[in-house]
Amino acid sequence: MHGDPVLGDLTDADRASAAAALRSAEHAWDIRAAALSGSGTDGAGQTTSVLRGGPAGPDAPAPAKRPAVHPDLPPHSTAQWEQTLADLVNGRIETVLFIEFTSERINMIKAVADRSGIPRQTATESTDWNSVAPLFDPCEEILRFQLAGGIGTLPVVGRKEFDNAVTRWLRGHVPSSCAHTVVLFNRRAGWLLLDRATELLRITYAPRAELGPAPAGPVAPGEAGGRPGPAHGTDTEGAVREALRTAPLTADHTLLLARVDRRTGTVHAHTHVLFPAGSRLRHGETATAEITVHGGPNGRTPVILPVLAAADGDGPVMLSARQTALTAFAPARLSFVLRGPGEVTLLRPAGGTPGAPAADDSPVAPPEVSALVGRLPRRIVRPPALDVFFTVEMSGAEPEETAERLAFVRDVIAALARRHGSGDGLRVGVVGHYDHVVRETAYTPRSLLLLTVPAGPAQSARASLADWRPTRHEQDTVSSLEDALKKVGSATARPGGPQGRPAERALLIVGRRPPGTPEQHGVVPACPLGADWRAELRAIQGRGVRVRTRLEKSRPCSGREADAVRRYTADAWNTLSADGSFRQGVDTAADVAEALAPEWRWDGPPCRLALATPLL
Repeated sequence: MHGDPVLGDLTDADRASAAAALRSAEHAWDIRAAALSGSGTDGAGQTTSVLRGGPAGPDAPAPAKRPAVHPDLPPHSTAQWEQTLADLVNGRIETVLFIEFTSERINMIKAVADRSGIPRQTATESTDWNSVAPLFDPCEEILRFQLAGGIGTLPVVGRKEFDNAVTRWLRGHVPSSCAHTVVLFNRRAGWLLLDRATELLRITYAPRAELGPAPAGPVAPGEAGGRPGPAHGTDTEGAVREALRTAPLTADHTLLLARVDRRTGTVHAHTHVLFPAGSRLRHGETATAEITVHGGPNGRTPVILPVLAAADGDGPVMLSARQTALTAFAPARLSFVLRGPGEVTLLRPAGGTPGAPAADDSPVAPPEVSALVGRLPRRIVRPPALDVFFTVEMSGAEPEETAERLAFVRDVIAALARRHGSGDGLRVGVVGHYDHVVRETAYTPRSLLLLTVPAGPAQSARASLADWRPTRHEQDTVSSLEDALKKVGSATARPGGPQGRPAERALLIVGRRPPGTPEQHGVVPACPLGADWRAELRAIQGRGVRVRTRLEKSRPCSGREADAVRRYTADAWNTLSADGSFRQGVDTAADVAEALAPEWRWDGPPCRLALATPLL
């Protein structure tokens, strides 16, 4: 109220002017409260009906814009809060009780630290303002208007009644054990009754610390948006969770793996520290740790990635467990994100990173650590050495046909090296065979019939295949596979494998046409060199060599003798495939390599943990 001093009695004009000034002040007061509570200033909503003087007119000045962080509010983090948090996680206090007066209710959340020093919310209690003080209007919009200090045409909320109601609620809900460990969240300023409730809390229970609005945070890995800031207030539970995330780690956060002794095969549990004790995050901050793990022998069984925290007494605490598929024997680079004590998640790599876990990884119910370690195999047994031979038909209807065979064999060799290692435990030999060319006289020079890569290192065999060149075949009935089998038979007649180690031996036949017969019968051409493929096959199998084929689609044949050719072709491939066969376009190189390689074995159940070191 402003004006010049007046002597004597007030005139009617003076009274009218004073009444108008009072009505203007009442209207401005209510408009301020409505603007603060976010309702009624634009003529819409239920608050409009109780505003003294009605909603603001179109020419009325806009309410003053409030600063993003009000100077009357405490900072988000204080030395008192950091000390309180340190006392909680280190066991000097048992419980912290968070209280916040919001525009809807009073929220109270209890937090304790578990035996590994990780703070956790344990109990939440909320009481609506209408239950605390029934003198408020039941309409939520009008209730917010009243809490912001608005009076309007409503019954006045008396200060004494409000003070008594809030004090009574505090004394009835705050346990005596928490009287000295109260932490006040104070994230709103200018709401008159909320400010009064905050002051009553300070009088009744001196807060151990006060926390103001959180600053806007950066986008954390794996999250869609930034952490809530002052313009995007979270609920009390979210604010407490964010505050507890800034606690220091009192124990190492580790990843549980398995380690295999390369000499004896004994399996031991192994822990790798992801985030060491003492690490601490600021509000909205995250930390990332990367580690390379390795797949075990069985790529079909998903592994579990348990994250642990050390603890006194009963052993480590399981924080989380993720189940994911790792490629057998292959390394995988994993990234783990720390969002707070006890909150460690596996970060999904983008763009299909090589060696990364499969996309179907999923959380699992955390098993007991002792049970998980107790189910580790006692020992992983290495397979015997492997000698594998390939025969490749080098003559085809088109160059692309033979190029596909060579590419397939190279891929199988590479997959075998990944599964079995590239040392002396794996030796690879390859025989490529071209079609026979009829010699007109004994003086006609022989054409190239066989290409040979003697059994040796896998990488050398793959490199040698790069120089092989295909040719077109002259007939579509038989190939010179019988001569290639004779060459393989000579190689398998010698002892296989490295000295002092047993070895398994396998032969994979890659081609489309069957071998020729030793003598001409009907329309099936004979081998000019008289090789008997059935005798060679029996000799190879008699030396313990497993013979398998990679079958290709046969081309249709026509003519009077077509049935005889089809019968011979089917009979020949059935005989050659007695130990098994693979189908072109169905069985991948990895599938074939897995079938050819000797199996790894283990004493006990399969290993469900990722390996800390490679097996090969």
